[in-house]
Amino acid sequence: MAILFVKNVPIAFPALAEAQAIGDGEPAFGGRFVIDPANKALVAELDAAMLAEAKAKWKEDGEAVLAMLTEEGKVCFEKKPYRSKKTGKVYAGFEGKYNLGARTPANKPKPTVFDEYGKELSTKVDIERKVHSGAEVTAKVEIWAQDNSYGRRINCSLLGVMYQGEGEHFGGGSAPASADDFGGFAKKSADAESVL
Repeated sequence: MAILFVKNVPIAFPALAEAQAIGDGEPAFGGRFVIDPANKALVAELDAAMLAEAKAKWKEDGEAVLAMLTEEGKVCFEKKPYRSKKTGKVYAGFEGKYNLGARTPANKPKPTVFDEYGKELSTKVDIERKVHSGAEVTAKVEIWAQDNSYGRRINCSLLGVMYQGEGEHFGGGSAPASADDFGGFAKKSADAESVL
């Protein structure tokens, strides 16, 4: 299984604090990453990882099977924008971009989440406050080939995420307010007044 780091990319639909079900699927941890087609090195790395896993699983048929799975949309890395299955519209932030979907079943170890200083975030509040849709992250992922009763796919498991920066909030929302935003409205505490 190919393990790689996807560096400094926006995350969308993060399910990092709690496993979430999408549609009729089983609850899982994960997210979808916005991949800029101009980042040729990352695109080549993802392509190579998928091909290597296909060849490891299906030997001399690996390249043909990968081509078929790509056509059928059964690969984790797609060279097209991510769209709503309900409306057909491209999700905010994915316009003109590629996408990488990563999920880890709820019965597997939960992906670790770190702030920009390398401190592990463990509470739901801390994780969701820091890693929102649109935040820039570096993700550690594992690409692997599936061939079982559920069918053939090239999958991506999410092993961990490190927050890198605020990014652009998806879904039309603005960045959450910070304590500094309310600085002029705050009352002085009793401790501050006693110093004066």
